Amino acid sequence: MIFRKTSFFRQLILILTLLAAVMASAEVYAATEILNVRHWTAPDHTRIVLDVDGEPDYDFKEGDHLLIVNFRRSSLGSAIPSQMMINKPGIKKINFYSLDDDIILAKFMLAKHQRIEVFKLKKFQDKPDRVVIDIFLEPIVPEEKITERIPELRKKKVIVIDPGHGGEDPGAVGKNGTYEKNIVLAISRELKKAINAMPGYRAVLTREGDYYVSFKNRLQKAKKLGASLFISVHADAERSRSARGASVYCLSTGAASNEAAKLLARNENLADILGGVPDSEGNNDSNQILMNMFQTDTMNVSKIYAGALMKQLDLVNGLKFETVQEAPFRVLKLPDIPAVLIETAFISNSQEERLLKKHSFQKDLATAIASSIKNYFGESDKEPQSNTKIATTKYTIKRGDTLLIIANNFQTKVGVLLELNDMKLDDIVWVGQKINVPAGKSDDKIATTKYTIKRGDTLLTIANDFQTKVGVLLELNDMKLDDIVLVGQKINVPADKDDPLKTQKKAFKFYTVREGENLFLIAKKNSTTLAELLKINEMEINDPLLYGSRIKIPLNNARN
Repeated sequence: MIFRKTSFFRQLILILTLLAAVMASAEVYAATEILNVRHWTAPDHTRIVLDVDGEPDYDFKEGDHLLIVNFRRSSLGSAIPSQMMINKPGIKKINFYSLDDDIILAKFMLAKHQRIEVFKLKKFQDKPDRVVIDIFLEPIVPEEKITERIPELRKKKVIVIDPGHGGEDPGAVGKNGTYEKNIVLAISRELKKAINAMPGYRAVLTREGDYYVSFKNRLQKAKKLGASLFISVHADAERSRSARGASVYCLSTGAASNEAAKLLARNENLADILGGVPDSEGNNDSNQILMNMFQTDTMNVSKIYAGALMKQLDLVNGLKFETVQEAPFRVLKLPDIPAVLIETAFISNSQEERLLKKHSFQKDLATAIASSIKNYFGESDKEPQSNTKIATTKYTIKRGDTLLIIANNFQTKVGVLLELNDMKLDDIVWVGQKINVPAGKSDDKIATTKYTIKRGDTLLTIANDFQTKVGVLLELNDMKLDDIVLVGQKINVPADKDDPLKTQKKAFKFYTVREGENLFLIAKKNSTTLAELLKINEMEINDPLLYGSRIKIPLNNARN
């Protein structure tokens, strides 16, 4: 009995000793597996990314047209070949060698290049640990030549278009696998074409392909070119699949305008981490930029343009928010260049995801944005066509006023206000300031009638219905552009002197599409025909019909 007990303890000690040895060995010799190798090329560098399943232990040596990276305690994934032909600018191929002592040697055969950076990125969200090799290329156009061209560019208004995300950072992903980074690049390319077709304008993209550009480099490009406007293009996403519509954001140096804006800014500001920017650049201090912004009127000017932009976007696909939103976006922190961020539509909404993929919709968005730019800048750039004096009166600026709102109220253009007051577009205006405005317009009495706001109405759609302007509605109701309007609220609208219900003369009314409806059902419900609906809405039979969108119904047939 004693013998058996002693034997049992000896066996137990032996097992525990062997188990400890195996665990220690496993810890010492546990291999970090190289899971995948990816690469893409930007104008100034080619990037190679090695995904690994743990924190990598490596060193590297650089020789003549050669880079060797030693991965200690590592193994090579079975799907990775021992030789990978890359044949991209700066690199020809990669050879992998498995050496003794669990070492993987990666040999990068380089082509003509300027310099190399090798760094690691920690695991973040769905991204694994990574080792990144950036091979910087010799510029095709020397820096001094680029600098020489800038004065030529400044003869035109330069609009910098920033397609969000790219490369390592896909942005939001739709239900059907659509990547935001690809959609916004396609829209931005269409916008570039539309802007370049306008005399006096030149559009420049911050990225031309599928690669990531850091916040720092995006902003530096805009500053270097002396941009007149910076537009960052995105596609929105929410957990709720029913969210839809466009929205426009400006920079806020304080709190966001709502919780959704706060979350959106937080996610967008992570782009440098997702895109794989080294810590030294990704953590670039922006406090000085913020200090500069407090000394300028840039944010106010941005809001003026954002208001003009929202009007155009509303005509394409409607708006999620009726007012300009604000949040602390890093990509908008430009000290003296008006900047906005556009969420064109919801990629998380299956209907809008399909729309975003359509070239016709991308082109419509581009046309709308280009029109807003032309409307915003156009008039202020024109020389007076005659010496005719405009009769003026004084107007005292109130809280919430912008030059755009004042121009709308007095049925004129921002450019006319600038000329009457010898102002520039970026001059500061303040509450209590008196400025010259055209006389005999806003002071004219307008006959009005009451209108009850219905679901889906916006000030813009109401203004269109009554053949007037948003500024007139604001003045008639003593409202500001960011005031909330409620379903059931009664507001003053212009009325014809002979016919108070002016809208009855119109050939159509607006109808809000309900869930599950199609054009055939809507035509039947409103005693009209499918052909008439297609004609009055300038639609084709295969065009998507979105829940919550507004379409025209012929009034001569429509039921009350």
